[in-house]
Amino acid sequence: MTKGYLIIGWIMAIQTGFLFFVGIMAKDFPFYALTPLSLTVMSFCMHYLYPQFKEKDERMKMIREKGIFYSYFAILLYHIIFMAVVQFDIIHLTAMNLLNIMTCLIIMTVFMSMVIMAKIF
Repeated sequence: MTKGYLIIGWIMAIQTGFLFFVGIMAKDFPFYALTPLSLTVMSFCMHYLYPQFKEKDERMKMIREKGIFYSYFAILLYHIIFMAVVQFDIIHLTAMNLLNIMTCLIIMTVFMSMVIMAKIF
């Protein structure tokens, strides 16, 4: 199963690279490529976490709990920052672009915080 996450991660990385290449060649930032980017990060994180998560022990539960706990505060901070950015027109974003950014940040934050917690504990 671990190899599956790694293979999917590399396939998604190639796809993400292609989407960024196409978007940049069109002289526009490809917000639509952020979701595959976050899924790439998720696949690589799951590749790292799967051996630890397959054992249903206290360490696995603690990694998940702490990862989600710290992710909650990071996501709350993201929302506060984006509310200020939209309110004061610091950066002009469409609703779809903002949703793409938020989705990417949330997925990446949750899984990367679990990897960090797995390294700490």
